[in-house]
Amino acid sequence: MDVFLQIILLIIFLIYYKGGLSTYIFLILLQSISFFLQFFVGYSNLIETFTSVLNLLFIALNTYLIISPWKNIRFTHVYVKEKKYFLFLKRCLYFLLIINLLVNSFILIIVYTFIPNISEFKAESAYLKLYDLIPGFGNIFRYAYVTQNLGYLAIPFYFYYLGNNNKKKSRWALFLSFSSLLSGLAFYSRAQMLTYILVFISYFLLIKFTLNKNIRDRIWKFIKKASIIVVVIFVIITIIRFSAMDYYGDRIPKQSMIKDPILYSFVDYASQSFPNGFIKLEEYEENKLLYGQDLFRPIYQFLDFFGVIEWDGKKADENIEKAYNYDGGAFRGYTAQMVYNFGYIITVLISIIYYFIVKKYVRSKMNISMEKLFVLILLLIIPLVSIFYSGFGGLYFPFLFLFLTRLIFRFK
Repeated sequence: MDVFLQIILLIIFLIYYKGGLSTYIFLILLQSISFFLQFFVGYSNLIETFTSVLNLLFIALNTYLIISPWKNIRFTHVYVKEKKYFLFLKRCLYFLLIINLLVNSFILIIVYTFIPNISEFKAESAYLKLYDLIPGFGNIFRYAYVTQNLGYLAIPFYFYYLGNNNKKKSRWALFLSFSSLLSGLAFYSRAQMLTYILVFISYFLLIKFTLNKNIRDRIWKFIKKASIIVVVIFVIITIIRFSAMDYYGDRIPKQSMIKDPILYSFVDYASQSFPNGFIKLEEYEENKLLYGQDLFRPIYQFLDFFGVIEWDGKKADENIEKAYNYDGGAFRGYTAQMVYNFGYIITVLISIIYYFIVKKYVRSKMNISMEKLFVLILLLIIPLVSIFYSGFGGLYFPFLFLFLTRLIFRFK
């Protein structure tokens, strides 16, 4: 793609910048960094047809729809609308997160004991061997995978109690939120660890003006220290994984400015979604439509486990790989993954619905309830991970949890 055109797109994104780091600017920075890193690893997509122009604009449109509703938000007060429901939700959430911490700790010990080789765990799905080796491990692993994002719901509790100067309760909420971070370690998932940090930072930026300046300064110091620790772990996992893959260096394009396999893997990881997603849209045909197989996998697995439907996971994986031309699971970005699952029209409709839902929840711009923040922190995940994939697949259980707790509370 022409570099000049990409610079113009970046200028269009940044034209709304009015100073100060906010959730909106943070999302733009993520997109911009991911976008421009592609030039260091040799990606170059040429716009040669009118269809290519339309696909480029379609990516820009959907990216705009999931980022723009977070603009001009300056919450200054967080309140609890329903105290009894708030406490009920807290009890239910904390109970599950304690279980998740124990489960993820168990998985981490088992995986690191029996499968210390990260490459084997990722490339060869060696964790499947543990299903037969350890009775019940398969169900434990599936539970941990489905509920891995539940820890994000503890982050609003952390900041709420911090804002009310209740350090003991805030620390406990923060500790429980680490269940999502721990799942990243247990699954050798760099994406999960990175997502946790991104969610934490973006949520803080969303509600930072509800906290006094001293607390804000302390949080920034904490974020810096925590980010360094997570980045170090991220780097260690990457080095161990790719140093064991001797053939990986042969994949580096000749036009790449970066030749070191380890460094290349970092930059490629952060930048591949846009060029690869653009290529996928160029290759898309109606017979490649997946009808949600790629995004509804957790739901299909859940229903199949309880005997509601019959679902063949291996067959679904083959259909997905075939549709994407066997690209080895490379990141395709938000738009391409949505198109392959639902088509162009439904994709833009979902993005529009997302836009108006966020707009509805942030309508007041200043005062916000905790009940709304529980929803907003989950919705934030979509634009945060859009530089990798759509993100909807990991949100079904957290939203189901919010729905069920509300339903049970009303019956009580």
